[in-house]
Amino acid sequence: MAELLRAEENMKIGQSKIKELWTFCGVNVIAYYSSSIFSNSGFSDQSALAASLGFGVINFLFAIPAMYTIDTFGRRNLLLITFPLMALFLLFTGFSFWIPPTTDARVSCIALGIYLFGVVYSPGEGPVPFTYSAEAYPLYMRTLGMSLATATTWFFNALLSITWPSLQRAFKPQGAFGWYAAWNIIGWILVLLFMPETKGKTLEELDQVFSVPTSVHAAYGLRQIPYFLKKYIFRQDIQPEQLYETEEQTPHDLGETKIV
Repeated sequence: MAELLRAEENMKIGQSKIKELWTFCGVNVIAYYSSSIFSNSGFSDQSALAASLGFGVINFLFAIPAMYTIDTFGRRNLLLITFPLMALFLLFTGFSFWIPPTTDARVSCIALGIYLFGVVYSPGEGPVPFTYSAEAYPLYMRTLGMSLATATTWFFNALLSITWPSLQRAFKPQGAFGWYAAWNIIGWILVLLFMPETKGKTLEELDQVFSVPTSVHAAYGLRQIPYFLKKYIFRQDIQPEQLYETEEQTPHDLGETKIV
């Protein structure tokens, strides 16, 4: 760690910290929904408050598995799996508003969609951004970087809270939920192309990870799509491509594996 700090001290000489921050930054958008959504779906005021409490309980309970999966399954994998599901459940919730309000199915489907959204949000997009932000910045500017990452997250939380009522009036619930579903798909694409995995890596390995050019990561992400189809859809016995050399591996161990 001491050697790493000395190396980074030499690296930052003559460089702009602001420029360095933007080199490592990503965008995380987290949406919160209030009891007004349940009220608009046909719940009574008391039932809407109870439903909102249920959503909070789900968020808490399903965030617990993340304490295990975030270091075993990986930060990137969690986002790649949960982003499409979040988009799907947001679309399901929005489309449920087309069900006639006189039927119980409307209320049930809207509540189900929001609860399922909470189930997949809690172990993925909920905890991952804060964990990832703490690892993405080099040590000499980690405090400044985390301050910026946290401020960015809460800025967009405030922006979403302020704009949701007008967005819902302009787009109707179907369009408003569809709007955020589309952003979840965009988030999935950005994670696939530009977000390297940091699970289980040492400080030295993290330096290696974030020194790889963005274009290399993007190409690697695109190659993972056919790998996934061959491995999990067509059940072919193929090994994943390794983009980095870990401390436990040597060039001889990696064989044909690509080392960047």
